[in-house]
Amino acid sequence: MNAHTFSYPLLNCEQAKALERRLLTEPSAEWAAMQAAGRGIAQQVVRDYAELRPVPEHLRVLALVGKGHNGGDALLCCGHLLAEFPRAKVTLLIACEPAEMRPLTQRAYAELEGRVLVHRVAAESGQTDLHSLLEEGSEQHGYDICLDGLLGLAFQPPLRQPICGLIEAINRYPKIALRAAVDLPSGLTGNCEGIAFRADFSYATGVPKTLHRSGLPELGRVRLIDLGFFAEDTRAETNEFLLSEQVLTPLRELRGAHVDKRSFGHLYIVGGSAFMPGALLMAVQSAIRSGVGLVTAFAPASLASSLAAQVPEAMWVPWPETSNGTLDPRAMPLLIERLGKATALLIGPGMGRDRYSERIAQEIIQRVDLPVVCDADALRQRVLAGMLKRSAQFGPVILTPHMGEYMRIAKLAAADDSVSTLLDFSRSYRVLTVLKGPLTRICDGETVLYNSFGGPVLSRGGSGDLLAGLIGGMLAQGTTCARESVARAVVLHGLAAECLARTQGQVAVRTTQLLDFLSTVLRGES
Repeated sequence: MNAHTFSYPLLNCEQAKALERRLLTEPSAEWAAMQAAGRGIAQQVVRDYAELRPVPEHLRVLALVGKGHNGGDALLCCGHLLAEFPRAKVTLLIACEPAEMRPLTQRAYAELEGRVLVHRVAAESGQTDLHSLLEEGSEQHGYDICLDGLLGLAFQPPLRQPICGLIEAINRYPKIALRAAVDLPSGLTGNCEGIAFRADFSYATGVPKTLHRSGLPELGRVRLIDLGFFAEDTRAETNEFLLSEQVLTPLRELRGAHVDKRSFGHLYIVGGSAFMPGALLMAVQSAIRSGVGLVTAFAPASLASSLAAQVPEAMWVPWPETSNGTLDPRAMPLLIERLGKATALLIGPGMGRDRYSERIAQEIIQRVDLPVVCDADALRQRVLAGMLKRSAQFGPVILTPHMGEYMRIAKLAAADDSVSTLLDFSRSYRVLTVLKGPLTRICDGETVLYNSFGGPVLSRGGSGDLLAGLIGGMLAQGTTCARESVARAVVLHGLAAECLARTQGQVAVRTTQLLDFLSTVLRGES
């Protein structure tokens, strides 16, 4: 599979508008796309709301509507929400005269007339007036969902009244549970200056834009509403792509009948220390759930038996320890003499950051010809320098830093999530970098894949250890190239986290509960 089969190209606004003009040549095609967008946003916003609490039957929806097609998408979304929740109440704040709307937006508005509460927001409306209007419209209860459909791709700053005042009032109004932007938050241009709608979610309609990967806080979490624009291989001048759930398709198929455990690879995991056994345990638990055939864990001798009792599916090799409680590099033959049975190796979870663990990681990078995943305590500058001595004939090396680790190994003075820096880093060291964050990036030095699945439920200790185990397990199976194996692990990890959040919320959960939702994702039950 190439990137085009499991991801969508990220386009700038001009490229996106040109693609839409090429595909939507007739009003009927535009209307069909708007209907699909409205339906898709309605379905997704209900799923996302479930991370807060069950969706109430008496759903209260507020829609901010401008004259363009984003306003039409928001109106059609409201129609679908009313169909699904007959007791819902929808309030529209219209920032123009209905006669000023584009024809298809007028059509969407006409379909809602008589079923919703409508307020025309005048240019002279003040903050106090708008606050009173919001309180009156919700009977002082506030709103469950607010949809922003004020502005679209044609927007050019500055913001004018009444839209500017309306956005300010909405941003200040506290009684909104979930704020969602149609395509892009109104007012957002990529410039830090100016006012923009502050979204919890941005629903990219049809085409993911480069602004969607900017990390600007006003975007919230990014979702793509697929309108079929990339059903065919739509080539574009870009090296940036947004991952789709389609990367998991091979994992959702039946396995062959004539297979055994050796058919699905053998992952070795080296990690742990006397004072940090949990990270290794979580990585092994995750690897076991990845679909890999065999897992062997090399653990501190004082811990191996107790860890084996918790994950008996893995094979555990006791590794002698230093006086610090870390793995002793003099015991490297334990690993080297067994390498003939492995198909990939993961190093780092819970190892500790002393000179002994650093030496082990250096030796593995330089001597082990298997694909290697370096995580956590194996992410050291001296270890990375060893990449320059690694044979080009050896398997790929995958690094899994978060931003703090990335700054350290890339010698950055400040946080830098620029595409050029990441491409240069991955190319210079000949590594595949998985830069973890709200929008995780996978970079091989030529392209960048973005993963938007996951969310704040992953902002807790151990999430990275689970991801490392999944990456190692996918890599060990050897069914595809390293980049696609990594992409599968990252997307599966993110989707399982979303299932966990929708089922039990984002807050009162344990990191390892995510593992129980891996099969839910793969079986299409989410």
